[in-house]
Amino acid sequence: MDRFVIMVDAGYLLRQSIEVVSNRTSSKRAELEIGDPAGLIRLLVEKTRNVLDLGDRELLRVYWYDGVMLSGRTQQQKSIVDLPDVNFRAGTVNSVGQQKGVDSLIVTDLIELASHHAVCDAAVITGDSDLAIGIDLAQRKGVRIAVIGVEDLSAGVSHNQSYEITSRADRVGRIGGAELRPFIRHAHSMSSAPTHPAPAPSEAPSQNAPLTAQEKEKIKALVAEFARSQASLTGAVDPNTKRIDAAVDRALIHDVYQQLAHGKLTNHERNFARTAFRDLVES
Repeated sequence: MDRFVIMVDAGYLLRQSIEVVSNRTSSKRAELEIGDPAGLIRLLVEKTRNVLDLGDRELLRVYWYDGVMLSGRTQQQKSIVDLPDVNFRAGTVNSVGQQKGVDSLIVTDLIELASHHAVCDAAVITGDSDLAIGIDLAQRKGVRIAVIGVEDLSAGVSHNQSYEITSRADRVGRIGGAELRPFIRHAHSMSSAPTHPAPAPSEAPSQNAPLTAQEKEKIKALVAEFARSQASLTGAVDPNTKRIDAAVDRALIHDVYQQLAHGKLTNHERNFARTAFRDLVES
C-alpha cells in the first residue's frame, strides 16, 4: 500500500518543545500551550513528506501516543483527539508523572502496520532507544523509517535521541524552534510557586538531568561486570556502524536497569551504558 504513517511520542515531542520555546527556562508540560493543534499536525505531516521525499503520497493517519492520568485526558490531549486523521493511543501516567506503556504501543502498531502492508513509509517522532527493535522488524518487512527529533542548538536544546534509533533509521530529520513557535508557546505561570522547584525523587530521575561523574562511574562498573559475564564479545558491536547487536543490547540495558533498581532508565543512562560498552569492546 502506497501510504505513510506518522507515530508521535507526545512525551518526547512536547518535553523537547517546551524547552525550545522557553529557551530552557522550563521543562514542564503544564507550562506548554498548543495554540494551534491542527497547525502542529500539519507541520509534522509536511516535515515527514520532506524528510522521506514523499511528494503527494497519501497519509494513512497520525498516531499520537501519550500517557493519560486516572482523572482522564487533559484539555490539551482532547484538542488533539478531535483532529481529523489523528488516532490517540493512550498509555498511563504513574504516581511520579512518568508515562508508561507508550513504547510498547508504538512498537506493536509499527509491526502490525508493516505486517499487513498498510504502509510503505513511517516517521517516528521520539528519542527512545526502546523502539529500535520495532524499527528493525518494520524495515525487514520493507517499510522505510524516518526518525524525527526536536532540536534547537541556538536555544541550547539538543535532539536527545538515542544513537540506537538514529543509526537504524533510513532518514533522520529535525524540527527546530522557528518551525514550532507558530503553533506552540510557553505559557508563563503567574502563580506563587517557588522559584526553585523541588528536585525529582531519587527513585525517578529526570529524563533531562545530565549524569553526574559518580553516576557515570557506577554505570561503567555495571557495564564492565555485564561484559565479564558474557561468554564472548565477538560480534557484539559492528565495527563499521558501531551498532550493538540487538540481543546483546537488550540484555545490557536490562542488566543495568536491574542493578540500578530505581525504575525506568533515563535516556542519558541508556545512552551512556551503550557508549561505555562500545568503548570497552573496542579497547
